[in-house]
Amino acid sequence: MFILNFNRLPIIFTAMLILATAMPSHAADARRVETVQTTPVRVGGTGMGLALMRAVGDQIEKAAPAIDVQVLPSLGTAGGINALAAKAIDVAIATRPAGADEITAGIETAACLSTALIFATSRSESFDIKAIDLPALYREVNPQFPDGRPLKIILRSRTGSEVPYLIKRFPALEEAFTAAYRRTGIPVGATDQENAVLAQRTADSFAITTLLQVRAEKLTLTPLSLDGVMPAPQTIADGSYPIPLKVCLLVARDAAPAVRRVASYITTPAGRKLVRAFGAEVTP
Repeated sequence: MFILNFNRLPIIFTAMLILATAMPSHAADARRVETVQTTPVRVGGTGMGLALMRAVGDQIEKAAPAIDVQVLPSLGTAGGINALAAKAIDVAIATRPAGADEITAGIETAACLSTALIFATSRSESFDIKAIDLPALYREVNPQFPDGRPLKIILRSRTGSEVPYLIKRFPALEEAFTAAYRRTGIPVGATDQENAVLAQRTADSFAITTLLQVRAEKLTLTPLSLDGVMPAPQTIADGSYPIPLKVCLLVARDAAPAVRRVASYITTPAGRKLVRAFGAEVTP
């Protein structure tokens, strides 16, 4: 019969403690995993592309946990390019490819996509807007939707890329926009995100945005067709939608492999699928 010797208990407990200390623990393993070195890739620029790049970051980090994609708040195209030139970020989201001066300074275009610049409303119904009627909508003091319901204009900032682009596409809008900016009481979205907030919370709103932002951010806005053509990846690809907008990812010429992997991800099969789901098409 086994008899427990109480005089030997301290020795037994000491042996158990030594054995427990020598054995590896799951907690220690977890701590070692957490200390794995990661490579941060900082992304910033025009607000319409932020949600897309967050989704890109999520997909890349699943495949390559050592890459840490950090998407900054909206900087705008100019702010993003300036931050890239100053090495404050690694990837700039811009509404155009790198220009000649930027290429000379060591900045290059890694990838581009085209989305639709759209007119959208907080109403659940979709309407067709005629391009020829746009100047009158912005010029009128009390504009209306095609069904006669009052229309509440949300303006974009003059410093953004949308208004100059629309004026270039429809020159008659220049005078109409000038008149709209002079009227009091019309809200102006300084950034893509602020514009989206204003458009969603204003009843009967009429706002300028992009299909990319509406889909990527899951905005409660209804895109409107223009001259009978709905904005969609297909109508962008076949050229039938009249106001496509290019969005590009810029990097430094000496960018690290992790940075290039992030900036060029949209050109991969998985990246193209993601871009198309967000209402855009990758372009050469």
